[in-house]
Amino acid sequence: MLEKPRNIYTILIAQLGIVWVFMTLFRVVFLLSNPSFFSDFSFQDYAVGAWFDLITISFFYLPFIFVSAVPLSNAFERFRRSIKFIFYIPVTFIIFFLNAWDIAFFSFTRKRVSFHYFKFLFSENEAGILAVEFISEFWWLILFFIFSLSLVFYLFFKFKPQKSSLSIISSWLLCIVILFSAVIIGRGGFQLKPVDIIEVSKYTSLKNAPAALNSAFTMLKTIDYKDLEKKEFFTDQEADAIFNPFQRSVPARILKDETNVVLIIFESFGSMYVGPNNEESYTPFLDSILNKSMYFEHGVSNGQSSMDAVPAILASIPSWMKETFILSTYSMNQYNSLPGILKDNGYSSAFFHGPTNGSMRFDSFTLAAGIDKYYGRTEYANEDHFDGTWGIPDHHFLPWSVDIMNGMRIPFFSTIFTYSSHHPYTIPEGFEDITKSGPDPLCKSISYADYGFRDFWLKARKQEWFNNTLFVFCADHVGPTSRKDRGDIDWSFKIPIAFYHESGVLPNVKANETMQQIDLMPTVLDLLNIETDYFSVGSSYLSGPDMPTMSYYQNNIVSMAPGRSPIIWNEIKDDPNSNKEINRKIKAVYQQYINALVSNEMLP
Repeated sequence: MLEKPRNIYTILIAQLGIVWVFMTLFRVVFLLSNPSFFSDFSFQDYAVGAWFDLITISFFYLPFIFVSAVPLSNAFERFRRSIKFIFYIPVTFIIFFLNAWDIAFFSFTRKRVSFHYFKFLFSENEAGILAVEFISEFWWLILFFIFSLSLVFYLFFKFKPQKSSLSIISSWLLCIVILFSAVIIGRGGFQLKPVDIIEVSKYTSLKNAPAALNSAFTMLKTIDYKDLEKKEFFTDQEADAIFNPFQRSVPARILKDETNVVLIIFESFGSMYVGPNNEESYTPFLDSILNKSMYFEHGVSNGQSSMDAVPAILASIPSWMKETFILSTYSMNQYNSLPGILKDNGYSSAFFHGPTNGSMRFDSFTLAAGIDKYYGRTEYANEDHFDGTWGIPDHHFLPWSVDIMNGMRIPFFSTIFTYSSHHPYTIPEGFEDITKSGPDPLCKSISYADYGFRDFWLKARKQEWFNNTLFVFCADHVGPTSRKDRGDIDWSFKIPIAFYHESGVLPNVKANETMQQIDLMPTVLDLLNIETDYFSVGSSYLSGPDMPTMSYYQNNIVSMAPGRSPIIWNEIKDDPNSNKEINRKIKAVYQQYINALVSNEMLP
């Protein structure tokens, strides 16, 4: 039987070692709860994770380490024990809580939690409902969390130090060595700058990076998120020669002038469960429309959350940084947007979203982006249809939006963001038997949302404005999945994108062509025959340069295209398998994007 630690130094190691072991256990549970994303997680990846856990422990527990290691007379031992408790218990609670949080929610966000996103979630109107849903769905995780804390706390009080046999000089020398080691480990080594999130890509694959990290570390590294720094991969002239974000639209002369636009953003409609060429599609009605559309089977989302999607789609501003653009200080920049440009050309505009007003800050962002009127649960004004969770279900809200559009001044621009395929995937009464279940809970709610879209479409077809309206379809991001065959990076960003006009005059899309969310604004401007200058880090499908797709994943830029493996790029590590020309374009676009944010130069 092992002897219990007795002196203050072995007790210190034991108390921190227990936390280290439990952080590994949380990682194991994290992997077991998200098997589809980390099918090849290896022993080396575990070792990388253990190192980042040590970095986290050394930083978070530094006050505890100091109080534990500093030599004190026996008369102050009781005082030391009380101070240690204050520095140990709350910190342990925070570390365990954050890692438990991502066990539950990683499949939705596909990234470790950040400070700004976590703060946003707890400021949302739906935070209470979210808590109830969490408790009911992840009760087992709460029990594991309580068990882990209880055992750690029990062992904390079990270890009682005896009088040290070391001299005062030896004690102080040992104290200095311990503190120095803790600081070096907490920085991640002797390098000039402390280790950041992006450094994990040096030691493991991008796919396995989230599991090698821990949530306390990512929270720590985003809590004091500093302003971005300008990039200098190229001179301004060189970057402009590769890609200039200050562009001018080229009228396509395909559609009539003053064509209306209805943009529909589908919640969590990843291509794994949507599309006319997909045997596993749960959207037969939408697919029938996509078949008649200018349809991009290889559409790409530029981010992984709804808040990433809306600025990318409406203003060609992706969130290629540690926080989403909507929550960043750069949201106060001056920038152009599709609704803003259309307003200058005589369009009225509206944004429709069924959840409670204020959800995900869409009401504030869309009004700042030039939308005339926001319509949410408040404007719908019929609480009998409230689903008790987030908002008004699609089969009620989407057809109602047609009534509002009938009263808008023509030409108009309307954005409709569907809602019902959002967690907790509530299926309204009357739709349980006619909707189709699938391997993920998301499938049935996508099937229901397709019915909601059908009701909207059939009603819209009867309106006078329908034949003179360009419809744009795009998903916000890929939804969560437990499938191992859909956990790869390319599936994590693959979404349907399409353009529809009743005349059928839109051009056909070649089989392997791609389009990303930031390309929508430039393409729509060309289709509407609006000749104007604008800023965009995307490019028009009809007239823009051939640029790679760019998505943001774990502080890396990922570029995807059919027929090749994803290309991964970040500032500290080039993908050895990458195409040099594609890498060059990625660096130029990224530099233009970052420098425009920093200098607030996002207007032509």
